[in-house]
Amino acid sequence: MTAQSVILPLPSDHARFIVLRLKDLTIEELKEKLADLFSTRDRLITQHPNAQIKTGVAFGPELWTRLYHQTPAGFKQLDPIQGAFQMPVVPADVLIHIASARADICFALSQSFFKGIQDKVEVLDERVCFRYFDGRDITGFIDGTENPQFPDDRAEVALLGEDAGVFADGSFVFAQRYAHNLEKWKKLKVDAQENVMGRTKLESIELDDEVKPENAHIARVVIEDDKGDEMEILRHSLPYGEGRGDQGLFFIAYTKNLNIIDHMLEHMFGTAGDGIHDRLLHFVTPMDGAYYFAPSEELLDEVLEG
Repeated sequence: MTAQSVILPLPSDHARFIVLRLKDLTIEELKEKLADLFSTRDRLITQHPNAQIKTGVAFGPELWTRLYHQTPAGFKQLDPIQGAFQMPVVPADVLIHIASARADICFALSQSFFKGIQDKVEVLDERVCFRYFDGRDITGFIDGTENPQFPDDRAEVALLGEDAGVFADGSFVFAQRYAHNLEKWKKLKVDAQENVMGRTKLESIELDDEVKPENAHIARVVIEDDKGDEMEILRHSLPYGEGRGDQGLFFIAYTKNLNIIDHMLEHMFGTAGDGIHDRLLHFVTPMDGAYYFAPSEELLDEVLEG
């Protein structure tokens, strides 16, 4: 089995994330449009071999049951959280992750998918994202420092194993857009920002446990198992923004175990039982959120041909 091309490589400089519901689009029409997307992708890869063109397609739990007769163990919909802060859930049918070293190619791939079906689907989001300086979030902090860097390690974190049978080398996906209140954030001095994040701003060095606040972002989202080993996920998050002020982060993570995401969110939003929430939520607001499944290339081909 082979993972979809966007999952294991390091993120490209540009990405588009398309989140939609089928509305009036039939499943057969969806399959045809995904075929158009992949055909355009393959042509552009041939024409622009250095453009680092990669794609991933994932499906929500409800649509997956209509596409295939089996469901991977552990696949479910995200549950909303009402803790110290509210975390909404906005279920969707399809998530398309397009990545390239070039923004125009991301646009061309989106255009090829939507041609002729603009009025048939409900587009919940089409987020144009970009690498910001040396891989930073627009808060100024480097994003994804904890990500595994080597291909084997990334696969171990993100992909279902051989014991998953036909679902091997597929991946569960968590996607959620965060809107940033940068005016409020910028009122903090750098040392105060570092205490919110739990890292230094310039070098992205984690603060010592003795000085790192227990409600720092890093302290809340680093989850350990019973043996004390960190339970990792593979982040592909990228910033988005308009100069006039609509700015934030499209958070997307690939994982072999959605329970890790559940635990991270419980610790962030203050429902983990210790009465602590992530202080970063005073400056960023979740706008949506959902779970998806990205099948392997082989299983995706089978689904689209079925």
